[in-house]
Amino acid sequence: MLLLITSPAFPANNWCDFKILINKEKNDLKIFSVFVMPGNNINLKVLSKKKIRVWFENKLQSPQKGSYSFTAPQKKGNYKLLIRNDEACSMLVNIFVKVSLSQMKKGYLNSYRIGNYPEKPLNNNPVYAKPKGLIEVTKENLSLKLTPNFMVSDFVCKQESGFPKYILVREKLLLKLEYILDLLLNKNIRISKFKFISGYRTPYYNKLIGNVPYSRHIYGGAADIFIDEDNDGRMDDMNGDNKFDQKDADHLYSLIDKEHRNVEYKEYLGGLGIYKRTQNHPSFIHIDTRGYKSRW
Repeated sequence: MLLLITSPAFPANNWCDFKILINKEKNDLKIFSVFVMPGNNINLKVLSKKKIRVWFENKLQSPQKGSYSFTAPQKKGNYKLLIRNDEACSMLVNIFVKVSLSQMKKGYLNSYRIGNYPEKPLNNNPVYAKPKGLIEVTKENLSLKLTPNFMVSDFVCKQESGFPKYILVREKLLLKLEYILDLLLNKNIRISKFKFISGYRTPYYNKLIGNVPYSRHIYGGAADIFIDEDNDGRMDDMNGDNKFDQKDADHLYSLIDKEHRNVEYKEYLGGLGIYKRTQNHPSFIHIDTRGYKSRW
């Protein structure tokens, strides 16, 4: 199936005409998510010359010197932050209050097996620091959108279990995935969203499949993805040669790799890897947000 076309197959206006800076992450997506511990501060600055109104849990907020500050609730769960300008462009920010890992007992959190995180960060790099908490996943929030094109279920670990489950997702990974998706649409590649081989992995599951102890997956900063618009379980014909082979994954890898030269992509620097098709999975691309360039 030929997937190179003359215009984006799934055009969508996923962006607002203003930007926000929330907990140091800049965003202009109409749907975004941030992940905090109970009682943490949430700092918001709206970058717009237009009149802006902000509601947190349906309560209109007043800015202090152009900025907003909130205290995350003590109770775990999902809370709504709504930002609207005077032209009715709205941005919804999902505030997820995480569950503390201090509640784990013998490697389990509410009967969900987490395993053990390394006690010390890799090379003292803070992106490999042991997380303080995880996001609780229930049947009710599985389909909740984290951004316009990605939802909670995309990042759930593949280990078998009931609910609740737990995940970890980094805001910067969400931004990077949306950036790459938009890049591909602008390259006239037919894609509605990515298929996920792997998002978050618990340390237990990561060890079970034989991966390295400091995998970015256990820190919520990695995704293994491929494109499969016809749902046949393999990478689509990315290079337009009417064949389904490793060259399709190579082409996707190349398109993403070239972006590291762009100034806008600098904040998304990280790992980029390519994996061949096996009996267990199609060919796919690994991306992460480790903060420096790594290739394999």
